[in-house]
Amino acid sequence: MSEKSIHLLRWEEIPDFPLYMDQVINLVESSLSFMKLDDDDKIVTSTMINNYVKSKIVSAPIKKKYVRNHVAYFIVICLLKKVYSLEDISKLIKVQFDHAPTAMAYDQFCDVFEELYRGVDEPHDYTVSLEIQNLFRKTIMSVVYTISVEQAIHNEKTIAEVKKEEEKKRKKKD
Repeated sequence: MSEKSIHLLRWEEIPDFPLYMDQVINLVESSLSFMKLDDDDKIVTSTMINNYVKSKIVSAPIKKKYVRNHVAYFIVICLLKKVYSLEDISKLIKVQFDHAPTAMAYDQFCDVFEELYRGVDEPHDYTVSLEIQNLFRKTIMSVVYTISVEQAIHNEKTIAEVKKEEEKKRKKKD
């Protein structure tokens, strides 16, 4: 697998002024571009954002404008939805954000996610590590491993397609 180089936007990197829907989508897409298997994949759409608001996972925008808090929530939701239902995501976010200020909880989420994502291909002995036994790390680990498996499957498919095309070319030459 390729090098695991990602950077999730931190709280202070998210603009501290109201944003329109298309600006929010661009920010989230940019921050989560590592999840795309193909260039035309969409990580988040306006319909998805509206559903998150309608489901009350995220507060409604003010005069159709979103703030830093919204962007942070959308990034977390887009990562967690790889594995969890919106109902579960709502509960997981509440648990994490109820125990720390939003900025701190969000940055901690990003730190742990990046750490685990970069180390996903490294061998681990989880039976020894008690640190892994908390809900927060397990949640992020499940998302990281799901993304890693999807990418591996996609890469295998791509390799198989290339081999198939090469085989066709060889047959045409013969």
